[in-house]
Amino acid sequence: MTIKNPRKKVQNLKNTKDARTPVLSAEVVSHKSTAIAAQPATTPQDMPKLEQVAPPVTMITNQAGYVFTGSTNPTKRFAEQLIRDRPDIDPSHIYKCLIDHKKYTAKYSDVLKNEMHAADHYFTYGFKESRELIRPGLVRHSQTFKNTHEATLFLSSAPRRDGSFVYRCLFQSQKISKNLVYHGQTEIHKMVRAIFNCKELIFSRPEHNEMSLYLIELAKNIGVKVTLDYDDLLLPEHCEYLGHVRSSDGKTVEHARKNIMGKSAFLLYADEFRCSTPLIAQAMAHLSKPIEVHRNQIVSAMVLPKQQCAEKLKNITSRKVKILYLSGTATHKKDFSIAQGPLLKLAQEYPDRFEITFLGNTGTHSNPIELFNTKVTVISRVNFNEMLSVISEHDIALAPLEDTIFNNAKSNIKFIECGSQGVPVIASPRDEFVEAVTHGVNGWLCESQAEWYSTLEKLIKDPAVIARASLKAREAVLKHHVVSAQ
Repeated sequence: MTIKNPRKKVQNLKNTKDARTPVLSAEVVSHKSTAIAAQPATTPQDMPKLEQVAPPVTMITNQAGYVFTGSTNPTKRFAEQLIRDRPDIDPSHIYKCLIDHKKYTAKYSDVLKNEMHAADHYFTYGFKESRELIRPGLVRHSQTFKNTHEATLFLSSAPRRDGSFVYRCLFQSQKISKNLVYHGQTEIHKMVRAIFNCKELIFSRPEHNEMSLYLIELAKNIGVKVTLDYDDLLLPEHCEYLGHVRSSDGKTVEHARKNIMGKSAFLLYADEFRCSTPLIAQAMAHLSKPIEVHRNQIVSAMVLPKQQCAEKLKNITSRKVKILYLSGTATHKKDFSIAQGPLLKLAQEYPDRFEITFLGNTGTHSNPIELFNTKVTVISRVNFNEMLSVISEHDIALAPLEDTIFNNAKSNIKFIECGSQGVPVIASPRDEFVEAVTHGVNGWLCESQAEWYSTLEKLIKDPAVIARASLKAREAVLKHHVVSAQ
């Protein structure tokens, strides 16, 4: 097992005017990694085109099998593109890998009647008609692949504005000069074409569904390396510690275990693993496959300028301290209970010294505090760029986490996001927060409720301490948590 810590010296990415946060377009396709900057969303017409490397071919069927000759038949154009993309693969094998022809034509008699191959029909008409893409599974073959493509494909089941896609695909891809990046809402033919034009598929947290299985098996069938990427400890033996189970949102341990066991089927397909923390790597070591740690990082364009951080804190001693709690999802009810008591006591004893914002699916967290403090704001989930804007308007952020193996395996992403905006965090001393936070310098670590209350009380009584920690948190993010391109 190889565990690699990717922390490197900071190398700022090229930035553009007023480009502080990334814009996530409908899909990202690039052969060369570029800076992420605020710019109009890329349209399909603007996407780089993959070069044709061979004349067009078509398929006709005879008793001897498949014969390929020149053609301009529009129903065969997609398969022809793939044959040009991978001239090292026998065309008949490509057709076998694209779809189960026998089952597809048995299900759709009109395709059989028109004597079309299932692949030609599906990728020309079938996907638009919402017909089923019947995966062929792993296909036996005897040929040796000579894949000459150099790009790495980053793929996620998550939609393009989901944090998992942003951190594990969009930002991680910036480390590699030749990359392709796709999200879970991308059209099927674009994802298939990308697999044919890469040397490695890095699939982030694949969902257990037919599409994920199809794409992973396709990569295996054409000699593309499959690397599975995880940013949470998603193994059946740790299901009782999952946030939604401990938060009692109706999901039982058995339900969670069944769900995770389904996803675990993908582990058998992996040639390698990537993960976001060393504890996840240790937990997966028994799988006996190479694994590398690639911690979550951001791009330098996200970091708020130092002058702006200092400017917003100039009057902090003469106004209320602005506190932020970011829940993200509704799975952190149990985690928030660590800080809820101290916050309620603070609201009772110092109602005029602070205001607090709850961001995300926070449920009824704010209700008790509102009884004593009139400055409580609740904001539902927002997109990534809006989240950074909300963070930047506050002075300190809270990151309470129970002491479980699942939470200790989580990344310190809240420290990175908040620190990038000059907002230090008060966090529970879970592994990755201990790694990032120097108590009293660039943030604070609190375990017991007494520690949480005394720290909060100290900060609202002497908010100048926050101002000093703000710039230190920003420095730490720039030094340790910004992507450096290779």
